[in-house]
Amino acid sequence: MISLVSLLVILSAFVFGQRTTGNVEGTVVDPQGAVIPGATVTLQSVGTTAGYKLTVTTNSEGRFFFSQVPVGTYVITVSKEGFANKSMEVTVALDRVVTSNITLEVGGVAGEITVTTDSTVTVDPGNTKIDISITKRIIEELPKGTQFSSLLKIAPNVRPEALNAGFQIDGASGAENVFVVDGQEVTNFRTGQLNANFNLPFDLVQEVQIKSTGYEAEYGGATGGVINVITVGGNNDYHGTFGISLAPLKLQGSPRNFLNRYGPATGQYEYFKPPKDGGVGYFPTTQLTGPVFKNKLWFSATYSPLISEPVRTIDYFTTGSNPNGRAVSETIKYNQTVKQEYTLLRLDTQPTNNVRAYVTYLWNPIIQRGVLPALTEGLAGAPQQANFGPPIGVLRGADFLGQQGGRQNANAINGQVTWTPLSRFVINVRSGRSFLNEKLNSYGLPRITRFICNASGTPQSVPGSGCTPGFQTIANNFQINYDVSTRTTFDADANVVGINFFGSHNIKFGYQYNRLFNTVDQGYKDLGIVVLYYNIPINAIGAPVTPTPGNLGSGFLQRFGTVGKASSSNQAVFIQDQWRISRFVFNLGLRAERELVPTFSSQGLTLKFNWGDKLSPRIGVSFDLFGDGKTKIFANYGRFYDRFKYELPRGSFGGDFFRRDYFEILPSRGAFYGNYTLRNIIGNNPDPIGGNCPITNSTGWSVCQFDFRIPTNLPNADIFTTGAIDPDIKAARQSEYTFGVEHQLFRNFLLSARYTHKQIDRAIEDIGVFNAQGSEAYIIGNPGFGLHCKIAAQGNYPCAKAQRDYDALEIRAERRSTRFSFGASYTLGRLFGNYSGLASSDEFGRSSPNVNRFFDLPPLGFNANGQPDNGRLATDRPHVFKAYGIYTFDWFGNKVHSTSVSGFTTIQSGTPLTTVYNLYS
Repeated sequence: MISLVSLLVILSAFVFGQRTTGNVEGTVVDPQGAVIPGATVTLQSVGTTAGYKLTVTTNSEGRFFFSQVPVGTYVITVSKEGFANKSMEVTVALDRVVTSNITLEVGGVAGEITVTTDSTVTVDPGNTKIDISITKRIIEELPKGTQFSSLLKIAPNVRPEALNAGFQIDGASGAENVFVVDGQEVTNFRTGQLNANFNLPFDLVQEVQIKSTGYEAEYGGATGGVINVITVGGNNDYHGTFGISLAPLKLQGSPRNFLNRYGPATGQYEYFKPPKDGGVGYFPTTQLTGPVFKNKLWFSATYSPLISEPVRTIDYFTTGSNPNGRAVSETIKYNQTVKQEYTLLRLDTQPTNNVRAYVTYLWNPIIQRGVLPALTEGLAGAPQQANFGPPIGVLRGADFLGQQGGRQNANAINGQVTWTPLSRFVINVRSGRSFLNEKLNSYGLPRITRFICNASGTPQSVPGSGCTPGFQTIANNFQINYDVSTRTTFDADANVVGINFFGSHNIKFGYQYNRLFNTVDQGYKDLGIVVLYYNIPINAIGAPVTPTPGNLGSGFLQRFGTVGKASSSNQAVFIQDQWRISRFVFNLGLRAERELVPTFSSQGLTLKFNWGDKLSPRIGVSFDLFGDGKTKIFANYGRFYDRFKYELPRGSFGGDFFRRDYFEILPSRGAFYGNYTLRNIIGNNPDPIGGNCPITNSTGWSVCQFDFRIPTNLPNADIFTTGAIDPDIKAARQSEYTFGVEHQLFRNFLLSARYTHKQIDRAIEDIGVFNAQGSEAYIIGNPGFGLHCKIAAQGNYPCAKAQRDYDALEIRAERRSTRFSFGASYTLGRLFGNYSGLASSDEFGRSSPNVNRFFDLPPLGFNANGQPDNGRLATDRPHVFKAYGIYTFDWFGNKVHSTSVSGFTTIQSGTPLTTVYNLYS
């Protein structure tokens, strides 16, 4: 492995692993089929495709090859003395090879542009992976929303699943995908999902590709899919777009009636119909593309904000949820404005025939003014309010929520240079950086302590308490000062094509660097929540302290926050060989990674996976069944590793602060709830790791402090006190294999079928064990392996292994033409196990990678009879049928005045119902 890294440094071959291009190749022949060497072949971009123009000459075998071609639409023009010129329009898709075999007629008259060739619906004999390309034409003509994610569902194996926190691809949860824009990864660092900031509107998008199975060794970090987005560029023709779309919310579906149970007696329920929200969404767009210097430098500038202005009107009732005698006490109208800014600037340049470069800058903050109430009806009681103190005073209802909001800043910049020093050798350089500061719903919240008089107590019987059972001063004081994450990438590879050694080899090898950084300060650590239990002694609320005679009750101060900074890096080296022998193509790849998992604790140990811990073989083979390039059978096998998200390190490696300080309500301190401030309770007491109970010589009123977030990565950590990392922990891994067949029935008409099996070999989770006090301690490890099973055996518990098996048979038909296009697919599948992945379908789509509740208690993973509860998972859908169609009416036959009619539908099975037993509380 060291020698491979050295070789990369010597060659200085740098490029990003997430490709942004495809290839074009072909053969030029005469009418008798004889090859024509020395023909001039020019490839030039048209439409909204980024600027590109390159001329090559066919070799002695009449072949030509264009590598690293930006995706989009092109015209190939072929000329040779003594023959008529000929042109062909082709569509280049990501990672695809367009094969264009061109026949020149004898004579001197130029031919017209012939039938379009679309690489997404032709058989590529060298492709052994499963990917779907959504080209510009599909984007423009299919029904969709405003952002690119709304079209991902047209892929047969992609489903938006709320229970799985996003897009489920081949059974993997929504937290296991990688999202890439122009080569720069933009996946959320903590949850593994797609932030709304980077869910680009279609006006910025040239093509979207979804990789799901068998992809090459240059791709890592995903056990789901890789979603690659390419933005619009400029070329030699000026293009301008100006427009606006509207979405009146009154045209949306009405909310469903819900069952309002307003009393315990028989018949005390009603079906209540909430009102529909009003308002409108505005989606203007402005775009200008064209040349700065023709054939040398091109630009693209797009501004496409998405503006939503919902209005929610709520009636509050005198009797709350009880309909008997119900009357409207007041009606409040709430307004909100959410503006998603999207500005994209792109420059493409081709200063010489063998050098090409681009740079993009994306500015994409979200600005939120006002917050809507969580409920759409007023059955729960009075509107929210808070006392901000002088000079603001009390704000209530629309005044209170209207001054709230937030701003989530984001941007990304990246660039790439492609250099072809030799016709068979390509070098690229690409680097990028993305920025995100998650601060939505953070403005306008009072920065004061929140007081709660617990309903279990009886403050009404304590003179001077100032509260009643269930009273609270404010509903929320959780502050987000900042939560900044950056991702910096600098990655490398080189591509050598056409090496003849026992067949033909295209070899690619490279190095990739992916660095994450997070600095965060959020919560109520400096404000606190004070919960008071009047007439309840301190030992009855969980503190092992003897009550003081004559006390008026007790309480605790709770402080929670995520504070600190951390960074991590993931490095990878890979090599990939596409080896052609006659009608066989072998895709042989190997990927190795080195990952450092971040720690927020200055005393914590760094979890490290070295080069040998994450070896990913990628093997694919295809066979041209009849030798005509129209039918292939293929298979692939691979191992895939996840990259650590920050949810676990923030919660378990020192990022979270969670303390409770217990105190007594004493006559000498006064009965009034407001006397029990954070300063009075804590005094000058320190916050030692692990807490301190009982506290001796307290400088405040706290007599016992519990620490609920002791870092589990401390040196010499005790499993049953602080939790610990399994010293033999292994990287999370998924294995998969696929068998498939593709057949080109007609030009641009493709039939395909595949069978895929994917399985989780090992997961990483926090695994709960009982300590002597009956509380939970957590092992960070592999469920079903190592320390988990060792500790479980000591308590006579079995240890459940994480299982997620996905099996699917998929059949697909797709046709693309100028006038009529359609796609249809049917998938017969099974999703089986006890573990849905990095997002939890058992917890209604909770996306807390590696710290969901799958294994938090020893009984979890087993049914009421003590047997493993493995079965069909909550998002299993055995039958899924999808279809779309597009028909274009070309009214005058000139492709200028046309109308398209399109549609898309999904018919699918429902999901399983699950019975839940609560065995521990």
